[in-house]
Amino acid sequence: MKILSLYLPAYHQIKENDEWWGEGFTEWDNVKKATKLYKNHYQPVKPLNDNYYDLSKKEDIENQIELANKYGVDGFIFYHYWMDTNKMLLEKPAEILKDEIKSKIEYCFCWANQDWITTWHGNKEKSLMKQNYGDEEEWIAHIKYFVQFFKDERYIKIDNRPVLFIYNVAKIENYEEMIKCWNSYLKEQGINDIYTVEYIFSRNKDLTSNVSDGVMEFEPLYTTFFDITKINKLKRYICKKYGFTDFQNYDKLWNYIIKRKRTYYGKTIFKSCFSGWDNSPRKHKESMIVKYGSAKKFGKNLNKLINVKRKDSSEDYLVINAWNEWGEGAQLEPTSHEGYAYLEEIKKIKKI
Repeated sequence: MKILSLYLPAYHQIKENDEWWGEGFTEWDNVKKATKLYKNHYQPVKPLNDNYYDLSKKEDIENQIELANKYGVDGFIFYHYWMDTNKMLLEKPAEILKDEIKSKIEYCFCWANQDWITTWHGNKEKSLMKQNYGDEEEWIAHIKYFVQFFKDERYIKIDNRPVLFIYNVAKIENYEEMIKCWNSYLKEQGINDIYTVEYIFSRNKDLTSNVSDGVMEFEPLYTTFFDITKINKLKRYICKKYGFTDFQNYDKLWNYIIKRKRTYYGKTIFKSCFSGWDNSPRKHKESMIVKYGSAKKFGKNLNKLINVKRKDSSEDYLVINAWNEWGEGAQLEPTSHEGYAYLEEIKKIKKI
Protein backbone atom coordinates (compact mmCIF):
# COMPACT_ATOMS: atom_id res chain seq x y z
CA MET A 1 0.00 0.00 0.00
CA LYS A 2 1.39 3.38 -1.03
CA ILE A 3 1.22 6.28 1.40
CA LEU A 4 0.16 9.68 0.09
CA SER A 5 0.16 12.86 2.14
CA LEU A 6 -1.78 16.07 1.64
CA TYR A 7 0.51 18.91 0.63
CA LEU A 8 -0.05 22.62 1.29
CA PRO A 9 1.76 24.88 -1.23
CA ALA A 10 1.31 28.05 0.87
CA TYR A 11 4.92 28.59 1.94
CA HIS A 12 5.94 31.21 -0.58
CA GLN A 13 5.08 34.83 -1.22
CA ILE A 14 2.24 35.77 -3.57
CA LYS A 15 0.92 39.23 -4.40
CA GLU A 16 -2.59 38.40 -3.14
CA ASN A 17 -1.34 37.54 0.35
CA ASP A 18 0.81 40.67 0.30
CA GLU A 19 -2.36 42.66 -0.32
CA TRP A 20 -4.55 40.80 2.21
CA TRP A 21 -2.13 40.13 5.07
CA GLY A 22 0.94 42.32 4.53
CA GLU A 23 4.12 42.33 2.48
CA GLY A 24 5.91 38.98 2.41
CA PHE A 25 3.19 36.99 4.21
CA THR A 26 3.30 33.19 3.96
CA GLU A 27 1.81 30.37 6.05
CA TRP A 28 4.97 30.51 8.17
CA ASP A 29 3.74 33.80 9.63
CA ASN A 30 0.77 32.02 11.21
CA VAL A 31 3.02 29.27 12.51
CA LYS A 32 5.51 31.66 14.10
CA LYS A 33 2.83 33.79 15.80
CA ALA A 34 1.24 30.83 17.64
CA THR A 35 1.05 31.14 21.44
CA LYS A 36 0.49 28.74 24.34
CA LEU A 37 -3.15 28.38 25.36
CA TYR A 38 -2.64 26.15 28.41
CA LYS A 39 0.10 24.56 30.51
CA ASN A 40 2.32 22.22 28.49
CA HIS A 41 0.81 23.42 25.23
CA TYR A 42 3.71 23.19 22.79
CA GLN A 43 3.51 26.33 20.66
CA PRO A 44 4.92 27.70 18.51
CA VAL A 45 5.99 24.48 16.78
CA LYS A 46 9.22 25.03 14.89
CA PRO A 47 10.63 23.09 11.95
CA LEU A 48 13.86 21.25 12.66
CA ASN A 49 16.93 23.48 12.26
CA ASP A 50 14.63 26.46 11.64
CA ASN A 51 13.91 25.14 8.16
CA TYR A 52 11.34 27.77 7.20
CA TYR A 53 11.59 26.80 3.54
CA ASP A 54 10.40 28.73 0.51
CA LEU A 55 8.37 26.70 -1.98
CA SER A 56 9.19 29.09 -4.79
CA LYS A 57 12.69 27.59 -4.66
CA LYS A 58 13.40 24.40 -6.60
CA GLU A 59 15.98 23.18 -4.08
CA ASP A 60 13.54 23.39 -1.16
CA ILE A 61 10.99 21.24 -3.00
CA GLU A 62 13.74 18.78 -3.97
CA ASN A 63 14.70 18.50 -0.28
CA GLN A 64 11.10 17.58 0.57
CA ILE A 65 11.04 14.91 -2.13
CA GLU A 66 14.31 13.45 -0.88
CA LEU A 67 12.88 13.33 2.64
CA ALA A 68 9.66 11.67 1.48
CA ASN A 69 11.56 9.04 -0.50
CA LYS A 70 13.88 8.29 2.39
CA TYR A 71 11.08 7.70 4.90
CA GLY A 72 8.47 5.93 2.78
CA VAL A 73 5.99 8.65 1.81
CA ASP A 74 5.23 7.66 -1.76
CA GLY A 75 3.50 10.78 -2.99
CA PHE A 76 1.97 14.20 -2.42
CA ILE A 77 -1.59 15.40 -3.00
CA PHE A 78 -1.10 19.08 -3.89
CA TYR A 79 -3.88 21.46 -2.91
CA HIS A 80 -4.90 23.24 -6.11
CA TYR A 81 -6.61 26.65 -6.06
CA TRP A 82 -8.32 27.35 -9.37
CA MET A 83 -10.73 30.19 -8.65
CA ASP A 84 -11.66 30.82 -12.29
CA THR A 85 -10.06 31.03 -15.74
CA ASN A 86 -8.16 34.18 -14.90
CA LYS A 87 -7.18 33.44 -11.32
CA MET A 88 -5.14 30.73 -9.63
CA LEU A 89 -3.40 30.88 -6.27
CA LEU A 90 -0.28 29.13 -4.95
CA GLU A 91 0.25 27.18 -8.17
CA LYS A 92 4.01 27.72 -8.36
CA PRO A 93 5.31 24.70 -6.34
CA ALA A 94 3.45 22.14 -8.49
CA GLU A 95 4.59 23.89 -11.65
CA ILE A 96 8.20 23.83 -10.44
CA LEU A 97 7.88 20.10 -9.75
CA LYS A 98 6.49 19.48 -13.25
CA ASP A 99 8.86 21.72 -15.18
CA GLU A 100 12.13 21.79 -13.27
CA ILE A 101 12.43 18.71 -11.05
CA LYS A 102 13.16 15.21 -12.30
CA SER A 103 13.25 13.49 -8.90
CA LYS A 104 11.02 10.45 -8.54
CA ILE A 105 7.84 11.22 -6.58
CA GLU A 106 4.21 10.42 -7.27
CA TYR A 107 1.75 13.28 -7.05
CA CYS A 108 -1.74 14.42 -7.94
CA PHE A 109 -4.05 17.34 -7.15
CA CYS A 110 -6.86 18.07 -4.76
CA TRP A 111 -8.98 20.90 -6.10
CA ALA A 112 -9.61 22.93 -2.93
CA ASN A 113 -12.80 24.49 -4.29
CA GLN A 114 -13.80 26.99 -1.65
CA ASP A 115 -14.02 30.74 -1.19
CA TRP A 116 -11.03 32.39 0.45
CA ILE A 117 -12.25 34.17 3.58
CA THR A 118 -10.80 36.02 6.57
CA THR A 119 -11.27 33.65 9.51
CA TRP A 120 -7.76 33.62 10.96
CA HIS A 121 -6.92 35.02 14.40
CA GLY A 122 -10.51 35.81 15.33
CA ASN A 123 -11.16 38.00 12.29
CA LYS A 124 -14.78 38.41 11.26
CA GLU A 125 -15.67 36.41 8.18
CA LYS A 126 -15.10 38.43 5.03
CA SER A 127 -14.73 37.18 1.47
CA LEU A 128 -11.32 37.71 -0.09
CA MET A 129 -11.88 35.78 -3.31
CA LYS A 130 -14.88 33.84 -4.59
CA GLN A 131 -14.67 30.34 -6.00
CA ASN A 132 -16.34 30.36 -9.43
CA TYR A 133 -17.36 27.36 -11.54
CA GLY A 134 -18.60 28.89 -14.76
CA ASP A 135 -19.74 27.05 -17.87
CA GLU A 136 -18.16 24.85 -20.53
CA GLU A 137 -15.64 27.50 -21.55
CA GLU A 138 -14.42 27.70 -17.96
CA TRP A 139 -14.30 23.90 -17.63
CA ILE A 140 -12.22 23.52 -20.81
CA ALA A 141 -9.72 26.11 -19.58
CA HIS A 142 -9.39 24.21 -16.31
CA ILE A 143 -8.93 20.76 -17.86
CA LYS A 144 -6.36 22.19 -20.29
CA TYR A 145 -4.33 23.28 -17.31
CA PHE A 146 -4.60 19.83 -15.75
CA VAL A 147 -3.56 18.02 -18.95
CA GLN A 148 0.02 19.28 -18.81
CA PHE A 149 0.33 17.56 -15.42
CA PHE A 150 -1.55 14.42 -16.45
CA LYS A 151 1.11 13.87 -19.13
CA ASP A 152 3.81 13.72 -16.43
CA GLU A 153 4.62 10.03 -15.87
CA ARG A 154 4.78 10.74 -12.11
CA TYR A 155 1.18 11.93 -11.95
CA ILE A 156 -0.90 9.35 -10.07
CA LYS A 157 -3.19 7.26 -12.24
CA ILE A 158 -5.58 4.43 -11.42
CA ASP A 159 -6.34 2.10 -14.34
CA ASN A 160 -4.40 4.66 -16.38
CA ARG A 161 -6.89 7.36 -15.36
CA PRO A 162 -5.50 10.59 -13.81
CA VAL A 163 -6.62 11.00 -10.20
CA LEU A 164 -8.18 14.20 -8.91
CA PHE A 165 -9.39 14.67 -5.34
CA ILE A 166 -12.11 17.31 -4.94
CA TYR A 167 -12.63 19.08 -1.62
CA ASN A 168 -16.34 19.87 -1.83
CA VAL A 169 -18.26 18.30 -4.72
CA ALA A 170 -21.56 19.37 -3.12
CA LYS A 171 -20.69 22.98 -4.02
CA ILE A 172 -20.31 22.27 -7.75
CA GLU A 173 -23.79 22.77 -9.19
CA ASN A 174 -23.10 21.26 -12.63
CA TYR A 175 -20.56 18.70 -11.47
CA GLU A 176 -21.70 15.81 -13.69
CA GLU A 177 -21.83 18.00 -16.80
CA MET A 178 -18.37 19.31 -15.97
CA ILE A 179 -16.92 15.80 -15.62
CA LYS A 180 -18.54 14.79 -18.91
CA CYS A 181 -17.00 17.84 -20.57
CA TRP A 182 -13.59 17.06 -19.08
CA ASN A 183 -13.68 13.46 -20.22
CA SER A 184 -14.66 14.46 -23.74
CA TYR A 185 -11.69 16.82 -23.91
CA LEU A 186 -9.34 14.21 -22.43
CA LYS A 187 -10.44 11.70 -25.06
CA GLU A 188 -9.42 14.18 -27.77
CA GLN A 189 -6.00 14.37 -26.12
CA GLY A 190 -5.62 10.58 -25.99
CA ILE A 191 -6.01 10.52 -22.20
CA ASN A 192 -8.37 8.23 -20.31
CA ASP A 193 -11.29 9.54 -18.23
CA ILE A 194 -10.48 11.39 -15.03
CA TYR A 195 -10.72 9.46 -11.73
CA THR A 196 -12.39 11.71 -9.15
CA VAL A 197 -12.33 11.24 -5.39
CA GLU A 198 -14.71 13.18 -3.14
CA TYR A 199 -13.68 14.41 0.30
CA ILE A 200 -16.27 13.35 2.88
CA PHE A 201 -16.68 15.66 5.89
CA SER A 202 -19.16 18.18 7.31
CA ARG A 203 -19.55 20.11 4.04
CA ASN A 204 -19.80 17.08 1.73
CA LYS A 205 -21.55 14.61 4.00
CA ASP A 206 -22.07 11.72 1.60
CA LEU A 207 -21.20 10.69 -1.93
CA THR A 208 -22.61 13.60 -3.94
CA SER A 209 -22.54 12.06 -7.39
CA ASN A 210 -22.44 8.57 -8.83
CA VAL A 211 -20.08 9.96 -11.47
CA SER A 212 -17.36 10.15 -8.79
CA ASP A 213 -15.12 7.09 -8.52
CA GLY A 214 -14.15 7.16 -4.88
CA VAL A 215 -14.25 8.92 -1.53
CA MET A 216 -11.75 9.95 1.12
CA GLU A 217 -12.88 10.73 4.67
CA PHE A 218 -11.07 13.95 5.61
CA GLU A 219 -9.52 13.45 9.04
CA PRO A 220 -9.81 14.38 11.81
CA LEU A 221 -12.73 16.59 10.70
CA TYR A 222 -14.73 13.60 9.47
CA THR A 223 -14.57 11.88 12.84
CA THR A 224 -15.25 14.99 14.93
CA PHE A 225 -18.38 15.61 12.85
CA PHE A 226 -19.82 12.12 12.39
CA ASP A 227 -18.53 9.83 15.13
CA ILE A 228 -18.18 11.60 18.46
CA THR A 229 -20.84 11.28 21.17
CA LYS A 230 -23.85 13.58 21.53
CA ILE A 231 -22.32 15.12 24.67
CA ASN A 232 -19.12 15.82 22.77
CA LYS A 233 -21.09 17.32 19.88
CA LEU A 234 -22.87 19.63 22.33
CA LYS A 235 -19.51 20.65 23.77
CA ARG A 236 -18.21 21.37 20.27
CA TYR A 237 -21.26 23.50 19.51
CA ILE A 238 -20.79 25.55 22.69
CA CYS A 239 -17.08 26.01 21.98
CA LYS A 240 -17.78 27.23 18.46
CA LYS A 241 -20.60 29.56 19.53
CA TYR A 242 -18.68 31.23 22.33
CA GLY A 243 -15.17 31.11 20.87
CA PHE A 244 -13.68 28.51 23.24
CA THR A 245 -10.99 26.01 22.33
CA ASP A 246 -12.42 22.59 21.46
CA PHE A 247 -10.29 19.76 22.88
CA GLN A 248 -10.50 16.27 21.38
CA ASN A 249 -8.82 13.01 22.37
CA TYR A 250 -6.27 11.49 19.94
CA ASP A 251 -6.86 7.89 21.01
CA LYS A 252 -10.64 8.11 20.74
CA LEU A 253 -10.55 9.67 17.29
CA TRP A 254 -8.15 7.03 15.98
CA ASN A 255 -10.29 4.28 17.49
CA TYR A 256 -13.24 5.47 15.40
CA ILE A 257 -11.08 5.61 12.26
CA ILE A 258 -9.75 2.08 12.66
CA LYS A 259 -13.14 0.52 13.44
CA ARG A 260 -15.21 2.36 10.83
CA LYS A 261 -17.50 0.24 8.62
CA ARG A 262 -19.30 2.89 6.55
CA THR A 263 -19.51 2.30 2.80
CA TYR A 264 -20.47 4.54 -0.12
CA TYR A 265 -22.66 2.64 -2.57
CA GLY A 266 -19.80 0.47 -3.78
CA LYS A 267 -17.42 3.35 -4.50
CA THR A 268 -13.73 2.92 -3.63
CA ILE A 269 -12.76 4.20 -0.19
CA PHE A 270 -9.27 5.64 0.25
CA LYS A 271 -8.44 4.92 3.87
CA SER A 272 -7.24 8.08 5.56
CA CYS A 273 -5.93 9.39 8.86
CA PHE A 274 -4.09 12.29 10.49
CA SER A 275 -0.76 12.77 12.21
CA GLY A 276 -1.98 15.38 14.70
CA TRP A 277 -4.22 18.44 14.93
CA ASP A 278 -3.84 21.85 16.54
CA ASN A 279 -5.06 24.74 14.42
CA SER A 280 -4.49 27.38 17.11
CA PRO A 281 -1.75 29.02 14.96
CA ARG A 282 -4.61 30.01 12.64
CA LYS A 283 -7.63 30.15 14.93
CA HIS A 284 -6.08 30.99 18.34
CA LYS A 285 -8.69 30.43 21.09
CA GLU A 286 -11.36 29.42 18.57
CA SER A 287 -9.30 26.41 17.57
CA MET A 288 -9.66 22.65 17.83
CA ILE A 289 -6.79 20.84 19.51
CA VAL A 290 -6.42 17.07 19.56
CA LYS A 291 -4.58 16.18 22.77
CA TYR A 292 -2.51 13.18 23.90
CA GLY A 293 -1.07 12.36 20.49
CA SER A 294 2.47 11.13 19.91
CA ALA A 295 4.60 9.71 17.13
CA LYS A 296 4.51 6.23 18.70
CA LYS A 297 0.72 6.29 18.89
CA PHE A 298 0.59 7.50 15.31
CA GLY A 299 2.79 4.65 14.13
CA LYS A 300 0.88 2.01 16.07
CA ASN A 301 -2.48 3.24 14.79
CA LEU A 302 -1.27 3.70 11.22
CA ASN A 303 -0.05 0.11 11.15
CA LYS A 304 -3.46 -1.07 12.35
CA LEU A 305 -5.27 1.03 9.75
CA ILE A 306 -3.10 -0.27 6.92
CA ASN A 307 -3.87 -3.86 7.90
CA VAL A 308 -7.55 -3.54 8.78
CA LYS A 309 -9.95 -5.01 6.25
CA ARG A 310 -12.69 -2.59 5.25
CA LYS A 311 -15.25 -3.26 2.55
CA ASP A 312 -14.61 -1.33 -0.69
CA SER A 313 -11.35 0.17 0.55
CA SER A 314 -8.40 0.60 -1.79
CA GLU A 315 -5.50 -1.77 -1.24
CA ASP A 316 -3.22 0.54 -3.21
CA TYR A 317 -3.30 3.91 -1.46
CA LEU A 318 -3.72 5.44 2.01
CA VAL A 319 -3.89 9.20 2.64
CA ILE A 320 -2.36 11.05 5.61
CA ASN A 321 -3.29 14.58 6.64
CA ALA A 322 -0.70 15.98 6.15
CA TRP A 323 2.85 16.46 4.94
CA ASN A 324 3.11 20.12 5.91
CA GLU A 325 -0.06 21.61 7.43
CA TRP A 326 1.99 23.39 10.09
CA GLY A 327 -0.77 25.91 10.80
CA GLU A 328 -3.13 23.06 11.67
CA GLY A 329 -0.66 20.91 13.60
CA ALA A 330 -0.88 18.16 10.99
CA GLN A 331 2.64 17.69 9.70
CA LEU A 332 4.94 14.74 9.06
CA GLU A 333 7.95 16.96 8.44
CA PRO A 334 10.55 17.05 11.23
CA THR A 335 10.06 19.48 14.13
CA SER A 336 12.54 20.94 16.57
CA HIS A 337 11.02 19.07 19.55
CA GLU A 338 10.25 15.68 17.98
CA GLY A 339 12.75 15.48 15.16
CA TYR A 340 11.94 12.86 12.52
CA ALA A 341 9.74 10.82 14.87
CA TYR A 342 6.60 10.68 12.69
CA LEU A 343 8.54 9.90 9.55
CA GLU A 344 10.52 7.24 11.41
CA GLU A 345 7.24 5.48 12.25
CA ILE A 346 6.32 5.34 8.56
CA LYS A 347 9.78 4.10 7.68
CA LYS A 348 9.44 1.36 10.27
CA ILE A 349 6.08 0.24 8.90
CA LYS A 350 7.35 0.29 5.31
CA LYS A 351 10.46 -1.63 6.43
CA ILE A 352 12.78 0.61 4.45
